[in-house]
Amino acid sequence: MDSLKGGEQGYAIEFYGGKKMGMVPIVVYIIISAGLAIFFQVYSMKGLAVASVIGLFADFFFVKEKAKYWKVIIKGLTQFGNSKLIFTFILIGLFTKLLTVGNIGSGFVWLSTQLGITGSGFVVFTFIASTIISMGTGAPIAAVFAVVPIFYPPGIMLGAKAAVLVGAILSGVFFGDAMSPSSQVINTTIDTQHDKQTHKPADLQAVMKARSPYLVGVALLSAILFYMSGATGAVINPAKLAIINQNADGKGLFMLIPIVILLVISFIKKDLFLGLSYATVIGLILGVVLGNFQMRDILMTNRQHELLGILTTGTFSMTDIIISSILLFGMIAVAVESGCLDMLCEWILKKKVIQSPMGAELVLVLSIGVINILLSGCVLPAILLFSNVADQIGQSANISPNKRSYLLTGVATTVTAIIPVNSAFVMGAVTLINQIKVTGYGKVAVNPFEIFASSYYCILLTLVCFLWVFKREKQNNTEKVGIKGVSRNA
Repeated sequence: MDSLKGGEQGYAIEFYGGKKMGMVPIVVYIIISAGLAIFFQVYSMKGLAVASVIGLFADFFFVKEKAKYWKVIIKGLTQFGNSKLIFTFILIGLFTKLLTVGNIGSGFVWLSTQLGITGSGFVVFTFIASTIISMGTGAPIAAVFAVVPIFYPPGIMLGAKAAVLVGAILSGVFFGDAMSPSSQVINTTIDTQHDKQTHKPADLQAVMKARSPYLVGVALLSAILFYMSGATGAVINPAKLAIINQNADGKGLFMLIPIVILLVISFIKKDLFLGLSYATVIGLILGVVLGNFQMRDILMTNRQHELLGILTTGTFSMTDIIISSILLFGMIAVAVESGCLDMLCEWILKKKVIQSPMGAELVLVLSIGVINILLSGCVLPAILLFSNVADQIGQSANISPNKRSYLLTGVATTVTAIIPVNSAFVMGAVTLINQIKVTGYGKVAVNPFEIFASSYYCILLTLVCFLWVFKREKQNNTEKVGIKGVSRNA
């Protein structure tokens, strides 16, 4: 991409109006996506993709050399980490579809009935089950759409409070994603945070080892709160139990085997693709052999000669997020290649608060939190948008890439992801629930603000993230930070 070099101070593109115009696509993206969520209740990656397209076209008319503009946008996808993420989406889409068709959720429902779990006990059970499923999917938003339809109806029939039940689902999804080595969020963050001296990215095992004790502690406390507040006190009659049993399938628990394979291989080999490959192939074989699904469920055609099955629907299940990510990569490339991000970093680094690691970490925490809220709690786009800035600030303030990684991922999955007026997670769950008719109850409405107040894991994790800011790393105890400016990460 040497042909892209040139312009002011070696930046690939220049704008009428200066470097700050490189932020126009992102600003337009934030305004439109937030507007779609707040005013039109559009909670989907399609809305983010449309907002991205509008933002990119809005900036096209301000660029001086228009022929270079789209080349810069395309360059955003040529980064290895970005291309790697696209393939990650495809493989995770396949694996998630495998789990769904394999009835893993029905397996958990069967287990709860066998153990006689009801009321608040079922809420805690749902929290645990959502955690496990989320660990396998590696995508929190995909896990929400998979888990809510499975656990919400039996939960209501078994005497669980609606809002607390949904809060447990969201909490489990975020906790499971945080504990999963196959998480898109953590892998993306790690790939974008680099060491100042070696330029190596953060280490997955080191990051998970550092934060896991805190996350487990938060999860345990959350489980206690779910047990204390999750029951309605309603009596479960035989008729309701019979309906629940119709949605139970013990064979679904066999789908835990592919999840275990994925987690073990990914953690030991530090290779997500290796883990997903083995887990998917073995899962397909096990599903057929054990009777969870048939061969035709893997790949088949209908009367309209359309391809269906796990391979087809799984491959295309992540299309929206792939397109949104590609466009977001392009917007970030425009901000980088115009010098806009460098200008922003230099402005931030001149502030007094940034002169210490603690101050820099506080800036990182508050910045990613605000961006996450503006992007409707869509964790991955928020990370992608802010990762380059966080990397430059972190290097200048001598914050290790490992700490930067768990600070960013931690804050992005706190209350900033579940703001009740625009969160894709909360509103997505509400949308699903409004389409569900619980036998004997009809539609059981749930208030987004009650869901927010019942998502104990996210609330408690918010406090932990600020604790991390005040907790100093050993290597930083004797360091004096020297701010010498920033260099552009091309």
